[in-house]
Amino acid sequence: MKQYFYMVLAVLFLLSCRETPDPSSQNNLKQITPLSKDKALERGSANDFATQAAIGSMMETESSAHMIKLTENPDIQNLATIMVRDHSTAQHELKEIAKAEKISLPQDLPQAQKNILAKLDSLKEDERNFYYARLMVSEHEKAIKLFSQASSTAHNKKLIQFAADKLPVLKHHLAEANQVYKIMQKIIGDKGDYSIKIEQSQSKAKP
Repeated sequence: MKQYFYMVLAVLFLLSCRETPDPSSQNNLKQITPLSKDKALERGSANDFATQAAIGSMMETESSAHMIKLTENPDIQNLATIMVRDHSTAQHELKEIAKAEKISLPQDLPQAQKNILAKLDSLKEDERNFYYARLMVSEHEKAIKLFSQASSTAHNKKLIQFAADKLPVLKHHLAEANQVYKIMQKIIGDKGDYSIKIEQSQSKAKP
């Protein structure tokens, strides 16, 4: 009986320690702090890899920040937290390289990506979770291709090293995203047609 009592106490302790979304924060996107603009990054030479890497990192960070506020699904929240943490770090590192090498970087998302974020916000929760997980899969598939190419062909040594260093992280992200995506497929009862709808929606979002 004593053993059972201690087991119940342990379970209650774990439940009390488990982080849950603050209800007051749900659907309150004003709590997402916008990134400050750095005038030093507006000047400098253009670099296609740096530009695409910056846009991808911003997209993954901002969409994930939205999801932390908009979902109560623990798998999605965990994935989104990882994305915000790792891509914020990568974005900071890329900015430091850009400043040192006098490379310009975009500091705001293009309209096509903003349209995808608007689509994300407009969906019901299960659809939003599915959409986000699928987005993280596709974004990281593109990022791995981009960084793989840049790690051997970029003309700037620091960017080559940056690309090579981030590749293992991106591959880990893709594995995590794929795992969560499979879970979301089961929840929404997807049989393959919903992915097509998502891709069509994303293609329409492009200008």
